[in-house]
Amino acid sequence: MHSRDVVKSFVEQDLCIEGLTKEESMIKHLNRYIPTAAALGGVMVGLLTVFADMIGAIGSGTGILLAVNIIYSFYEQYERNKKR
Repeated sequence: MHSRDVVKSFVEQDLCIEGLTKEESMIKHLNRYIPTAAALGGVMVGLLTVFADMIGAIGSGTGILLAVNIIYSFYEQYERNKKR
């Protein structure tokens, strides 16, 4: 997701970054953090996968990540339905 998409989402939800009012300034601000966060997240997922494969976890590291992702999406859906 690019910073423009994030800012568009913020605007649609009437959210803003404290101290920043214009969309362009929010985009510049988010451009500082989004690439780093995305790269760091990718590295962490890769390391977790390699580590799980090295210790011989039940299933592969990728399978474990997939299972956790599916379980977490069910949890998010449950929480959304609980709020309604």
